[in-house]
Amino acid sequence: MSRASQVIILCEDKLHEVFVRRFLKEYGYSACDLHMAGYPAGGAGSGESFVRRSYPGELKAYRARSAKATTFLIVVIDADTSPVAHREDQLRRACEKADVPPRQDGERVVHAIPKRAINTWLACLDGKSVDEETDYSKGPYSFRGHESDTREIIKRLHAMCLKGELPGDAPASLRHACEEFTRVKDHISRR
Repeated sequence: MSRASQVIILCEDKLHEVFVRRFLKEYGYSACDLHMAGYPAGGAGSGESFVRRSYPGELKAYRARSAKATTFLIVVIDADTSPVAHREDQLRRACEKADVPPRQDGERVVHAIPKRAINTWLACLDGKSVDEETDYSKGPYSFRGHESDTREIIKRLHAMCLKGELPGDAPASLRHACEEFTRVKDHISRR
């Protein structure tokens, strides 16, 4: 089975970027395989809004590249206080507004949508009992300025996703993200 020759990453912030890069590193990807679509620097503007605005163009770029080489698009956008389905719907509507067909079945496009934020996932993977309503973005799971400290936590997630063995109390949004990666994992793996 063919493997992705390039992975496009569209995300809100540095923590999302590090999360995806570390996760893909576990699959054997290097920095030269990954293309960052960017995000607002230093909290300049809403990362969530940036992802929604950029998504149709990145989906279009993914499709153009996919016609020539196996390509993979990963979109990470926090659900915040909305349901995950609401963010999915916003991405679909952004495509419709831009006259770009939304994600189709069979496309190597992953929507990873942490609820409330990716910090919730990191806290859970670090062994903390979490819920998707509490804000874990402050305190020990902030990781702002020391995103690389997530390395071991993300390695755990990779192993858990491959085995389908998330903790029993893992947030629904984390389970959904693992399902998204599992759906395309044969294209991801370089090992």
